[in-house]
Amino acid sequence: MNELSIDQRIADLPVAVDLTEDAVVLEADLSGTAEQIWAHLTDPELLVTWSPIVPERALTEPGPVLSRENPEDDPVSVDVLATAGEHALTHRWGDDILEWLVDEARVTLLMKLTAPQYAPTYIAGWQVCLGVLDARLDGVDQARIVGRDALEHGWSQLRDRYAEELDLPDQPTV
Repeated sequence: MNELSIDQRIADLPVAVDLTEDAVVLEADLSGTAEQIWAHLTDPELLVTWSPIVPERALTEPGPVLSRENPEDDPVSVDVLATAGEHALTHRWGDDILEWLVDEARVTLLMKLTAPQYAPTYIAGWQVCLGVLDARLDGVDQARIVGRDALEHGWSQLRDRYAEELDLPDQPTV
């Protein structure tokens, strides 16, 4: 088991990002197997341990689904649009579309954002969440870090790094 601090794990997570004409792509190499990663992408009981998306049902079949980051929050649509075996999932997250691909221990997240100019903000948030997922897959009992809590775990530095890397300097203030 790797005992890196969560902040170090988040910062050191092997991540590659790209901005295409119609999407933002984030690739991360994680601990664990494809089967474990798939379960953590689709099972509400596992999603609540690392993700801001906590759906009312498993994300394994197409159809309407609502999600709440926290039980008291207003619901957000995460309708499942498509799945392919246990390696590809496409769903809404509000007005955005997220496509997850699992290949061995590599996760690719393709985000079709309604506000692509804010891609660094989204990428930073997902890197924090994926750092938590990586720790959990490595056997570390790490609590979920979402929302404003991410500010205490390197989110701002990640956002600034990706804003520079993708040449999108005007990010929203938190």
